[in-house]
Amino acid sequence: MVVVNPSGTLPISVTKGCPMNCKHCGGVYVKSMTHIDNIERYVNKYKSFLISGGMSKDGIIPFSPYLNKLKELKRTYNLQYNFHIGFPKEPPFEIIDVADVVSFDFFSDENVMKEVYTIRRTKDEILFSVLPLPVKKVPHITIGILCGKITHEEKSIEILKDYFDTIVLNILIPTKNTAYKDCNPPSVDEVAKVFNFAKKHFKSVILGCMHPHGSYRKQLLEKISPDVFVNSASKNYDFKGCCSFL
Repeated sequence: MVVVNPSGTLPISVTKGCPMNCKHCGGVYVKSMTHIDNIERYVNKYKSFLISGGMSKDGIIPFSPYLNKLKELKRTYNLQYNFHIGFPKEPPFEIIDVADVVSFDFFSDENVMKEVYTIRRTKDEILFSVLPLPVKKVPHITIGILCGKITHEEKSIEILKDYFDTIVLNILIPTKNTAYKDCNPPSVDEVAKVFNFAKKHFKSVILGCMHPHGSYRKQLLEKISPDVFVNSASKNYDFKGCCSFL
């Protein structure tokens, strides 16, 4: 098992908030990110950055105004970028000259997505926005994203296996100041079932950085064997940075 400490990659937001107010996030995580206006302060400390941000009401993250800046910094400081692209309706070809990796969230059930994100995309629309991009692409699924319920996860895995050999599996963290703050994460046994299903279909299954810690994680690791384990608290690790760069 490869252990990853993600702290080598700094999350950058191209927005100062998120109007989507999705039920699992509520804009909380965007607020904790460094705004792109301040990225120059960190280019000597970090060599990789996660570029993301809040989505507009139609699922778009506004990267375009900052691409020239990111390109110049990349060239000057030899940086790497992982773009987490939201849910664009068209492939964001404008990022391909600067992106090293594209990360995206996948839903095989548009109703589940609509309930969580308030927008609707079919599985084919999500794939259409990603597959034509000529860069490395890494799909993400958040297990139990619908208030801790298992819904579309295994079906999504079955679809994605035909296009990718790596998948990142995150797990719902009920978060303060969100609509799902009082939800429970899916049970360890339910999550283990999804992980073991994914192991049958992917060369590399990653336990991503977004998952409940403490006793929950300890119990989970007794039941699963991820190929990659992302642990922000680990002082002993094989790779330091975003797991999508592996």
